[in-house]
Amino acid sequence: MHRLRENSGFTLMELIVVIAIISVLCALAIPGVINWIPKHKLGNGARDVLSTLEKARMRAVRDRVSIGIEIVDNVNYRVWIDNGAGAGETDNAEWEAGENIIMDRALPAGIVSDIGGGPSSFRFDSQGFPLDKNDRPVSGKLKLSNGRHDRYVHMSVAGNVKISKDENP
Repeated sequence: MHRLRENSGFTLMELIVVIAIISVLCALAIPGVINWIPKHKLGNGARDVLSTLEKARMRAVRDRVSIGIEIVDNVNYRVWIDNGAGAGETDNAEWEAGENIIMDRALPAGIVSDIGGGPSSFRFDSQGFPLDKNDRPVSGKLKLSNGRHDRYVHMSVAGNVKISKDENP
Protein backbone atom coordinates (compact mmCIF):
# COMPACT_ATOMS: atom_id res chain seq x y z
CA MET A 1 0.00 0.00 0.00
CA HIS A 2 1.26 3.48 -0.97
CA ARG A 3 1.61 5.96 1.73
CA LEU A 4 1.11 9.65 0.71
CA ARG A 5 3.65 12.19 1.77
CA GLU A 6 2.33 14.17 4.63
CA ASN A 7 4.09 17.34 3.46
CA SER A 8 3.07 17.63 -0.20
CA GLY A 9 3.37 21.04 -1.98
CA PHE A 10 6.07 23.48 -3.00
CA THR A 11 9.01 24.37 -0.89
CA LEU A 12 9.81 27.97 -0.07
CA MET A 13 12.95 27.74 -2.19
CA GLU A 14 10.98 26.61 -5.27
CA LEU A 15 8.56 29.53 -4.90
CA ILE A 16 11.40 32.03 -4.56
CA VAL A 17 13.07 30.69 -7.73
CA VAL A 18 9.80 30.97 -9.73
CA ILE A 19 9.18 34.52 -8.50
CA ALA A 20 12.77 35.49 -9.37
CA ILE A 21 12.38 34.13 -12.94
CA ILE A 22 9.10 36.00 -13.42
CA SER A 23 10.68 39.20 -12.09
CA VAL A 24 13.60 38.97 -14.51
CA LEU A 25 11.25 38.37 -17.48
CA CYS A 26 9.11 41.38 -16.50
CA ALA A 27 12.19 43.58 -16.10
CA LEU A 28 13.28 42.63 -19.64
CA ALA A 29 9.83 43.26 -21.16
CA ILE A 30 8.96 46.64 -19.58
CA PRO A 31 11.41 48.83 -21.58
CA GLY A 32 10.07 47.40 -24.84
CA VAL A 33 6.49 48.15 -23.85
CA ILE A 34 7.41 51.67 -22.71
CA ASN A 35 9.04 52.38 -26.11
CA TRP A 36 6.18 50.79 -28.03
CA ILE A 37 3.34 52.90 -26.57
CA PRO A 38 4.42 56.33 -28.01
CA LYS A 39 5.05 54.78 -31.45
CA HIS A 40 1.62 53.17 -31.34
CA LYS A 41 -0.08 56.48 -30.44
CA LEU A 42 1.80 58.24 -33.25
CA GLY A 43 0.74 55.57 -35.75
CA ASN A 44 -2.87 55.87 -34.58
CA GLY A 45 -2.78 59.63 -35.06
CA ALA A 46 -1.37 59.27 -38.59
CA ARG A 47 -3.97 56.64 -39.50
CA ASP A 48 -6.73 58.87 -38.13
CA VAL A 49 -5.59 61.81 -40.30
CA LEU A 50 -5.29 59.55 -43.35
CA SER A 51 -8.76 58.11 -42.72
CA THR A 52 -10.25 61.59 -42.29
CA LEU A 53 -8.74 62.80 -45.57
CA GLU A 54 -9.95 59.71 -47.44
CA LYS A 55 -13.47 60.04 -46.01
CA ALA A 56 -13.58 63.74 -46.92
CA ARG A 57 -12.48 62.97 -50.49
CA MET A 58 -15.01 60.16 -50.88
CA ARG A 59 -17.82 62.34 -49.52
CA ALA A 60 -16.93 65.18 -51.92
CA VAL A 61 -17.19 62.80 -54.88
CA ARG A 62 -20.26 60.96 -53.61
CA ASP A 63 -22.28 64.09 -52.75
CA ARG A 64 -20.77 66.21 -55.56
CA VAL A 65 -19.84 69.01 -53.13
CA SER A 66 -16.68 70.72 -51.95
CA ILE A 67 -15.38 69.40 -48.63
CA GLY A 68 -12.97 71.69 -46.78
CA ILE A 69 -10.19 70.56 -44.46
CA GLU A 70 -8.38 72.92 -42.11
CA ILE A 71 -5.47 72.36 -39.75
CA VAL A 72 -6.78 74.63 -36.98
CA ASP A 73 -3.61 74.49 -34.87
CA ASN A 74 -0.87 71.93 -34.31
CA VAL A 75 -3.29 69.53 -32.57
CA ASN A 76 -6.81 70.11 -34.01
CA TYR A 77 -8.27 69.80 -37.49
CA ARG A 78 -11.73 70.35 -38.98
CA VAL A 79 -13.70 69.01 -41.95
CA TRP A 80 -16.75 70.85 -43.32
CA ILE A 81 -19.03 71.20 -46.35
CA ASP A 82 -17.62 74.22 -48.18
CA ASN A 83 -20.91 75.43 -49.65
CA GLY A 84 -20.98 79.04 -48.47
CA ALA A 85 -23.94 78.47 -46.15
CA GLY A 86 -24.69 81.45 -43.96
CA ALA A 87 -22.87 84.59 -45.05
CA GLY A 88 -19.89 82.73 -46.52
CA GLU A 89 -18.49 82.19 -49.96
CA THR A 90 -18.78 78.83 -51.68
CA ASP A 91 -15.72 76.70 -52.61
CA ASN A 92 -13.18 79.01 -50.96
CA ALA A 93 -11.42 76.45 -48.69
CA GLU A 94 -12.11 78.65 -45.66
CA TRP A 95 -14.59 77.73 -42.95
CA GLU A 96 -17.19 80.39 -42.27
CA ALA A 97 -19.93 80.50 -39.67
CA GLY A 98 -22.96 78.66 -41.00
CA GLU A 99 -21.07 76.02 -42.98
CA ASN A 100 -21.83 72.51 -41.76
CA ILE A 101 -18.95 70.96 -39.79
CA ILE A 102 -18.66 67.24 -40.51
CA MET A 103 -15.80 66.50 -38.11
CA ASP A 104 -13.86 68.43 -35.50
CA ARG A 105 -10.94 66.21 -34.48
CA ALA A 106 -7.88 66.31 -32.24
CA LEU A 107 -4.70 64.29 -32.44
CA PRO A 108 -3.94 61.89 -29.57
CA ALA A 109 -2.34 63.44 -26.48
CA GLY A 110 1.36 64.13 -26.96
CA ILE A 111 1.18 64.23 -30.79
CA VAL A 112 1.64 67.54 -32.63
CA SER A 113 1.46 68.37 -36.33
CA ASP A 114 3.47 70.63 -38.61
CA ILE A 115 2.29 71.54 -42.12
CA GLY A 116 5.78 72.68 -43.07
CA GLY A 117 4.82 75.84 -44.93
CA GLY A 118 1.90 74.28 -46.82
CA PRO A 119 -1.61 75.71 -46.78
CA SER A 120 -3.46 75.34 -43.48
CA SER A 121 -6.71 74.71 -45.36
CA PHE A 122 -7.75 73.24 -48.68
CA ARG A 123 -10.79 71.55 -50.19
CA PHE A 124 -11.62 68.46 -52.16
CA ASP A 125 -13.73 69.38 -55.18
CA SER A 126 -16.58 67.23 -56.49
CA GLN A 127 -14.09 65.15 -58.50
CA GLY A 128 -11.90 64.43 -55.47
CA PHE A 129 -9.01 66.73 -56.35
CA PRO A 130 -7.43 68.84 -53.57
CA LEU A 131 -7.50 72.58 -54.35
CA ASP A 132 -6.45 75.68 -52.43
CA LYS A 133 -8.60 78.80 -51.99
CA ASN A 134 -7.50 80.02 -55.45
CA ASP A 135 -8.52 76.72 -57.12
CA ARG A 136 -4.89 75.66 -57.64
CA PRO A 137 -3.97 71.97 -57.14
CA VAL A 138 -2.56 71.18 -53.70
CA SER A 139 -0.12 68.50 -52.63
CA GLY A 140 2.06 68.22 -49.59
CA LYS A 141 2.83 66.51 -46.35
CA LEU A 142 1.75 66.79 -42.76
CA LYS A 143 4.41 65.91 -40.20
CA LEU A 144 3.17 64.27 -37.00
CA SER A 145 5.59 64.01 -34.11
CA ASN A 146 5.66 62.81 -30.51
CA GLY A 147 9.06 64.39 -29.83
CA ARG A 148 11.00 61.16 -30.45
CA HIS A 149 9.49 59.76 -33.64
CA ASP A 150 7.89 61.26 -36.75
CA ARG A 151 5.28 60.09 -39.25
CA TYR A 152 4.36 61.89 -42.47
CA VAL A 153 0.94 61.93 -44.13
CA HIS A 154 1.56 62.65 -47.84
CA MET A 155 -1.11 63.83 -50.29
CA SER A 156 -0.62 63.96 -54.06
CA VAL A 157 -2.25 66.46 -56.46
CA ALA A 158 -4.61 63.63 -57.41
CA GLY A 159 -5.79 63.41 -53.77
CA ASN A 160 -4.10 60.09 -52.99
CA VAL A 161 -2.98 59.87 -49.36
CA LYS A 162 -0.34 57.67 -47.72
CA ILE A 163 1.68 57.44 -44.51
CA SER A 164 5.44 57.06 -44.30
CA LYS A 165 8.27 57.29 -41.81
CA ASP A 166 10.30 59.29 -44.33
CA GLU A 167 9.89 62.94 -45.21
CA ASN A 168 10.36 62.12 -48.89
CA PRO A 169 9.04 58.62 -49.58
